Amino acid sequence: MSTAIKRALSNGSVLAFAILTIMYVVYVYSSIDVLTVNNATDLLNNVAPLVVAATGLTLVIISGGFDLSIGGVVVLSNVILVTQSDTTLQSGLLAVVIALAAGLAVGAINGVLVAYLRVQSIAATLGTFIMCSGIALVIMPSPGGSVPNFIAPGLNSALGGVLPVSLVVIGACLIGWLVIRRSRFGVYIYALGSDERSAVQSGIPVAGTKFKVYLGAGFLYALAGVMLTAQTASGDANASALFMVLVFAAVAIGGTRFGGGRGSAVGSIIGAGVLGVLQKMLFALGVSTFYTGIVQGAVLILAVILGHVSQFAAERLKEEETAQPSDESTSSEAKISSEGVLSDQD
Repeated sequence: MSTAIKRALSNGSVLAFAILTIMYVVYVYSSIDVLTVNNATDLLNNVAPLVVAATGLTLVIISGGFDLSIGGVVVLSNVILVTQSDTTLQSGLLAVVIALAAGLAVGAINGVLVAYLRVQSIAATLGTFIMCSGIALVIMPSPGGSVPNFIAPGLNSALGGVLPVSLVVIGACLIGWLVIRRSRFGVYIYALGSDERSAVQSGIPVAGTKFKVYLGAGFLYALAGVMLTAQTASGDANASALFMVLVFAAVAIGGTRFGGGRGSAVGSIIGAGVLGVLQKMLFALGVSTFYTGIVQGAVLILAVILGHVSQFAAERLKEEETAQPSDESTSSEAKISSEGVLSDQD
């Protein structure tokens, strides 16, 4: 197997993109109106909340953590927008600010618990998930309500009638990730996930880095709640479970390793696209919505299997690259030795 193929197999984002491409081709052939501006905008609107939340979760998982507070923050953001705004632009903007501030507050609580009090991330974030879900139910006991026009349909529309708002949000997540990935903070995140003890010995500010990761993730979850509210145009405090599962699925499909040290938000963004296209494809093929969850689960299992293949390929490639210099060194030593023997014979 060539090195190029091995490198492709070792990259989770490449595998996720291959899955996305195959599904999109099937989707195009299953419906006659797929390649239209309206259809593309609708698809972007559907995946934007997943993309934003998956970007935040990817940061946490790469750093070696785990975050179950996603669903709680999303529904809390959702009910805040619905209950704290009316038809005016000013009230809507204030509600968005309150929702994002709530996300930051939950992220800060997670950060303090995990980074400074050393509580296990799964336990800490499960607690904040339950807390946020409870607060959301207190604020809005039953589904309903409405939001200002600038949220729905405003955030589902196109800027200047050309550029979809959801595409701007997705692009901002991508650019933000690329900036983080190339920064010192990005290096710290990967170092933490790979080996926290070594990171401490290297002088990396572990606690501060973890706190910033959870703080940023909380903000992104709240923003995902804003984008999701633009889709639903109403509030529902009980809508957290399915969305949280889909976010984890997007991250897994994108090739991020649950355990830390390996992954990319690019892959998670593509993973969100896979789930969005999958839902559209099944609808176009006439598959009942009752079977959607089954197919999504099957795709997730396939992605996990491919993730193991990717990890195995990455390890083999690393072993070969590590062994190559020693092989060359051995060859050089053998050559010198043979030359010495010939010299002695002369």
